[in-house]
Amino acid sequence: MSAIRDMYEMVKGHYDSVAQTEEYRKCLDEVIKYDDEMREALRDNSKLLELYKKTTGALDELHLVCADDHYIEGFRFGVLMGLDIAGIH
Repeated sequence: MSAIRDMYEMVKGHYDSVAQTEEYRKCLDEVIKYDDEMREALRDNSKLLELYKKTTGALDELHLVCADDHYIEGFRFGVLMGLDIAGIH
């Protein structure tokens, strides 16, 4: 199968095809732990809790934009490497 077909059929080249490492899972567990603690600490302060929710939502959106930007740049670099390997300048 070709890489193009794999990408078209969503076999590779999308978020779900990236294996989560042990390091990733460890970091995720830590984020969840601290998030739970923060929400519990802010439970009785609705204004701060709402601000915290907006902040974490904005950070989630920032992460998605950053991941897309890096994916696109990585793809561009991969194409340039392929052209270099093929001797096309």
